[in-house]
Amino acid sequence: MTNASPAASARKQDGYIVGIDTGGTFTDIVVLHPDGKVTINKAATTPREFSQGVLDAVEAAAGTLGVPSSDLLAGVAMFKHGTTVATNALINRRGARVGLIATRGFEDTIYVMRAIGRVDGLDDMEIKHVTNVTKPVPLVSRPLIRGVYERVDFRGKVVVPFDEAGAREAIRQLVENDHVEAIAVSFLFSWMNPAHEDRVRELVRELYPDRKIPVTLSHDLAPQMGEYARTNTAVVNAFLWNTIDAYVSGLNRRLGAMGLPNDVMVMQANGGIVRPAQMTGVGTLQSGPAGGMIATAYVAKVLGHPNVITGDMGGTSFDVGLLTDHRLSHAREPIAERFRLLQPMINVESIGAGGGTIARIDPVTGRLLVGPESAGADPGPIVYGMGGQHVTITDCNVVLGYIDPDYFLGGRRKLDKRAAEAAIDKQIAIPLGLSTVQAAAGIYDIINSKMSDLIRKQVVRAGHVPEEYVIYAFGGAGPVHAAAYGAELGIDKVYIFPMSPVFSAFGVAASDVVHTKMATRHLVAPVDMEQLSAELARIEEGLSATMREEGFDAGRVSFRRTLYMRYTRQVNEVGVEIPNGPLTAADRPTIEKLFNARYEDMYGAGAGHAEAGVEVISIAVDAIGATIKPMLRKVPLVGKDASGARKGSRKAWFTGANAGWRDAAIYDYTKLQAGNSLRGPAIIETPFTTIVVPDDHEAEVDEYLNVVLRR
Repeated sequence: MTNASPAASARKQDGYIVGIDTGGTFTDIVVLHPDGKVTINKAATTPREFSQGVLDAVEAAAGTLGVPSSDLLAGVAMFKHGTTVATNALINRRGARVGLIATRGFEDTIYVMRAIGRVDGLDDMEIKHVTNVTKPVPLVSRPLIRGVYERVDFRGKVVVPFDEAGAREAIRQLVENDHVEAIAVSFLFSWMNPAHEDRVRELVRELYPDRKIPVTLSHDLAPQMGEYARTNTAVVNAFLWNTIDAYVSGLNRRLGAMGLPNDVMVMQANGGIVRPAQMTGVGTLQSGPAGGMIATAYVAKVLGHPNVITGDMGGTSFDVGLLTDHRLSHAREPIAERFRLLQPMINVESIGAGGGTIARIDPVTGRLLVGPESAGADPGPIVYGMGGQHVTITDCNVVLGYIDPDYFLGGRRKLDKRAAEAAIDKQIAIPLGLSTVQAAAGIYDIINSKMSDLIRKQVVRAGHVPEEYVIYAFGGAGPVHAAAYGAELGIDKVYIFPMSPVFSAFGVAASDVVHTKMATRHLVAPVDMEQLSAELARIEEGLSATMREEGFDAGRVSFRRTLYMRYTRQVNEVGVEIPNGPLTAADRPTIEKLFNARYEDMYGAGAGHAEAGVEVISIAVDAIGATIKPMLRKVPLVGKDASGARKGSRKAWFTGANAGWRDAAIYDYTKLQAGNSLRGPAIIETPFTTIVVPDDHEAEVDEYLNVVLRR
């Protein structure tokens, strides 16, 4: 298979751009045509062999285009993929047997943790139950951790020489006695002087030249202070690497055999794509939700929305992110499965609230509980008829009349409504003394409240109120619930797009090649701007070399600089994006002003304390190589009358003060035209999602054929 560079591929203007997002239930595909046309489709996710779901999605898209899949793949300029393979491996603890080599005396770092580690990744209710709060079990068992004598101080000076004989023995024990499949290395202050970590990798290669033992060095992934999170990052990457590498390599082989001329590009959680040779295991975590945020930033720029709440409801989870003042938020220390990491990730928070989320009665309290467990893609909801035994959100949406059981996936899959009714009645309604529809409606209301609570928490934490935002609702299940949770938040506009069912895949298709470098550099107030400028230049020089390997010359690479800053003697750091180019002392007031404004934006007017002085704690630089973008085209407005798209009516249950059955008008989304307007109660159907318009809402179709729900 040829390894055409992404830059070369991007210059192939007559080729398709394909974006794939493997979700918990469905694998979504978006094909961007050279003329701006967009083709979307879905296939069932195949958890036992994720690559099969990708191939099925390609077949489905090829069928929509009326061409063989080999012809579609042969015409692809870039094939971009966001995947849950690493996330699932971490959730299910199915990764490599990892050995850890640490500085002697600090072998217990991931067990001692930080104080906050005990509650990292827990929600408020879990934290309140103090007796249930326990530390997460590390991915490396204590017998697989070896200490080596060495020590570098905080300036990078070697104060204890590296014990090479001890390191050789530690490696031998891990490989030959303990049979580890991957090795992580994390030494103190290696981010200031990586020589000792580098030597460990060399020793592994020297001792076992014929064995491909992956070695992850903490300074390669996270050259920053924070020993616990840095070690976690190395360990998680080592744990995941074999799994994600085998998956991507296998997928490349299968797609290559079908005609794909280039390697698959892999989505990373920082919002960019990379070649397989440049990817990391830990970097692919949350890559699907990152695609949704990239799509949000792109669409928001076109529509002129500075503040957007994203609500991505798929089969297993509900993912929320914020675009504020046209900026995406990045988590400096994201938490994945309760492990605090040092890895740049677009800030997305998730709860178990998807179409496959399970509802049940608590056997102790007798209360109705919804989530976080999911039926997933296999066996899935009861209505799928694949052996699912537990009531899910999708089952309720069918019983409530929102989803037509004969038109799911455009009619490709028939749903068993009677089986769902019987299960809801037996498992939920009878124990609670309710009717079947009341039980289903209660589950619907609970999941909507959980989603609105998550959004409210995210927005308030960012220093804003929900009313300042619009909602972008996407994911296959999102438009069914968006009007309901939007109303709970007091938000007047909810946007649903033609590509909403595959929005994350759309973002993957639209993503650029991005490499991020972070470094701890404590520059005290007043910050020496020449020193800062030299450090930025050094980082950007290294990133430029990486981008040249990706096929981008210097003129086609842009940089995004972020300084993590704080007031002197404070602990709250704020990320501030600063201008490119050389910096001088004359730039200091401007940068401090940007920090002050950002700080008060987050913590409230008057919260700043400029008199204390501003210092820099760490630096992050993104190198961005732009790729071809989709074209969102306007169409002429034709008037409000939507009767031409109406295809009938059916009974649907609407909750609220006047809860009950309503005759809901049913509309075919593909026949709606720009300017059309309709009032609820109504349901708009597409082959891949359903938009519920409550009786106190109206829906308008804008000039981009987006559906805008208004109260």
